[in-house]
Amino acid sequence: MNRINILDDLTINKIAAGEVVERPSSIVKELVENCVDANSSKIIIDIIDGGKKLIKITDNGSGISSSEVDKSFLRHATSKIEKIDDLYDLYSLGFRGEALASISSICKLEMVTKTKDECVGTKVIVEGGKVVSKQPIGANNGTTMIIKDVFYNTPVRQKFLKSTHAETINISDLINKLAIGNPHIQFKYVNNGKAMLNTPGDSKLISVIRSIYGKDVCENLIEIEYECKNFKINGYIGNNNVYRSNKNLQHIYINKRFVKSKVILDAVAEAYKAIIPINKHCVCFLNMELNPASIDVNIHPTKLEIKFENEQELYIELRDFLKQKLLNSKLIGKYEVYDNKKIQHKSIQNVNTVNTKIDTNVDKTKNIDIKNNKLEYVPYKTSLDKNIEVVELDTQKPIDTFLSVNDILSNDNKLQNLNNDKTIIDNENIYEPEVDKNLNKNDLLKEEIENLQVNIEKNTQKEQIQEEFFQENKDEGKFSLRGYSVIGTLFDTYIILSKGSSMYLLDQHAAHERVLYEKYMDKFYKSEISMQMLLDPIVLELSNVDMLQIEKNLELFIKFGFEIEIFGNNHIMIRCVPTIFGVPESEKFILQIIDNIDDINSNYELKGEKFASMACRAAIKANDKIQNLEINSLFKQIEECINPFTCPHGRPIMVEISKNEIEKMFKRIM
Repeated sequence: MNRINILDDLTINKIAAGEVVERPSSIVKELVENCVDANSSKIIIDIIDGGKKLIKITDNGSGISSSEVDKSFLRHATSKIEKIDDLYDLYSLGFRGEALASISSICKLEMVTKTKDECVGTKVIVEGGKVVSKQPIGANNGTTMIIKDVFYNTPVRQKFLKSTHAETINISDLINKLAIGNPHIQFKYVNNGKAMLNTPGDSKLISVIRSIYGKDVCENLIEIEYECKNFKINGYIGNNNVYRSNKNLQHIYINKRFVKSKVILDAVAEAYKAIIPINKHCVCFLNMELNPASIDVNIHPTKLEIKFENEQELYIELRDFLKQKLLNSKLIGKYEVYDNKKIQHKSIQNVNTVNTKIDTNVDKTKNIDIKNNKLEYVPYKTSLDKNIEVVELDTQKPIDTFLSVNDILSNDNKLQNLNNDKTIIDNENIYEPEVDKNLNKNDLLKEEIENLQVNIEKNTQKEQIQEEFFQENKDEGKFSLRGYSVIGTLFDTYIILSKGSSMYLLDQHAAHERVLYEKYMDKFYKSEISMQMLLDPIVLELSNVDMLQIEKNLELFIKFGFEIEIFGNNHIMIRCVPTIFGVPESEKFILQIIDNIDDINSNYELKGEKFASMACRAAIKANDKIQNLEINSLFKQIEECINPFTCPHGRPIMVEISKNEIEKMFKRIM
C-alpha cells in the first residue's frame, strides 16, 4: 500500500502552474493584470518567439517595495485581499496570490521594481522558484518583468507548446482584449522587434477599437449606455452591416474583467435574432458593472467564467434593452464600392516616373497613352505649347448637352471676345428695362411689395418641403417611408426608391415576409389566429407516443391556428389551418410542434424560426410583379412593423446606395 506523502513547495507550485500557466499567453495575462491592478497608465509588452524565449512587460505603476519583494513570490501572497469577506467586494483583476509563485517555478524570471517613495529600485532573479540574487538598482517608478525559457525545467510541458505563430496569435488576441477593457491605459505591444499595437490611452473606448479593428468596424457601431437595478452597462454594439462567422469580436467585461459568460452571450444573441443573418454573430464591446457580492469570479482557474446571483432577471433585462436599442437605430443596409485608390496611386506614381524620363526624348507630335499598363504613342490633337487651363463643367446639365473639351475651349474664347467687345459699347446702348412713365412711385412700391410676398411664399414652400423631408429624423425611433419617391421595380424583385442624395433598393419578398411574420406572432400572442377549413383534410399517421402528446395538447394546436381531430388509433385529421398565410401549409409544421411540444409549453421564443419559415413560403416571391397599389399597401404595413429593417431570417429589407458611391462607379470622383 502506498504511503500518503506531503508534497514540497516546489512540486506544489509546479502543479499549481499547470492550472494557472497553460502557455505563454497565460503568463502575459497574469502579469498584465498585475500591471492594471497597480494603477499603471502605460504598459509595454515585448515578446520573442511567441513568448517561448522572452516575455518582457514594463509598467509605470505603483511598484513593489524592497521589503515586500521576497513575499511576492510566495504562494497565496497577495495585496488584493486580507480575509474571505473581501471576495464579496472585489474590484481587482487578481486576488489569489498564485501567479508569481506559479510563473517563477517554470521559467527564469528577472524583476526590477521601484515605488515612488524609495530612492532606488530592487532587482531580483528567480530560477525554478528559488531566489538566486537580490540587489538594489537604479530604476524608474513601476515594475519590469522579464521571463525567459518558459517550461525549461518541465520538458514534457514544453513539448506540448504550439507553434510560434499560434502562440503569437494567442498573445495578440489576449492583449487586444486587455486593451479594450482598459481604454485609460496606453498599451504598446512589440513582437520580435515589430510594433503590433499602440493604443492612445485617452480613456475613449472607440479609440482603442479603431486602433485594433480599423475604420470599417467603427463606422458600424452603435453607442449604448443603460442602468437598471441589476447592472450598469456602456459600450458599443454593431448594427446589421457588420457581423462575423464566429464570436471572436464579442467582448464582454464585467467589472473590467474579460469573461465568457453564457448568460450574457445568449442574451446578446437573442437580441440580434432576425436582425443579422442566421448562423452569424454580432460585434459587441460591452462593459458591465455589477455589485461584486452578486457574482462569483472564483469558479475557473483563469477566471474566464463567472456566476450570477440572478441570472434570469439579468438575461431578460439585457436582451430587451439591446433589442430595443437596435430597433430604434437606423438599420438600413449600406452598399459600398471597393476602394482601390492605393493601387491606382502606385500605378500613377510609376507612370509619372516613366514620363519624366521619356518626355525629353519624345517627339512633340506624339503623346503617351496608357492602356493596360503599357505605353503607346498616339498623335496629339492639340498643341503642347499652349498653356493648360482648368475648365469647370456644369454638372447640373443633362448628359446629352455635354460638350467636348475643344468645344468648351472655343466657346470660352468666343465668350472672352464678346466680353472684350462689350467694354467698347457706349453706355447709351446698354439695355435697361422699360418702365411705364404713367406709373407713379406708389404703384412701383406696391409692385415691389407684391414681388417680395411672392418670394416669401416660395421660401415658405421650400421650408415646408424641407420639414417633410426631415420628418423621419424628428420622429426618433419611428421608421417611416414618407418622403421616399418610388422610381420603379428592378427584376420584378426590388423596388427602387430615392430620397435626398441616396438611392434605395427594397426587397419586396423580405418586406412582405417581415409583415406576415409579425402579423402571425401578434395574433398568436393575443390568441386571435383565424383559421380556414380545408376541403380535403390532411390525415397523418403517428406513433402512440406522439398520439399521447397530441391528446394532451389539443388546445395548443388551436392556438397555433390548427384544428385537429383524433382519427382512429394512430391517426389525426387536420381540418383547419391558419388563414394569414393564404395557402395551407404542409404537415411538417405539425410534426415540428409535436417534436418540440415540451419546450414550446415553457418557451415561446423557440417558435420564432418555425414561424419565419412559414412566412417565407407564403410571402410575395421574387419575380412576382406587383402594382403601385400593392407597393403602397406594402409600405404602410412595413412602417407598422416593430423591426422594419430585416426579414425574420436576418437579411436586410432595404439597402442604401449613396450618390457618392454611384459617382465612384462612374469615376466622376476618384
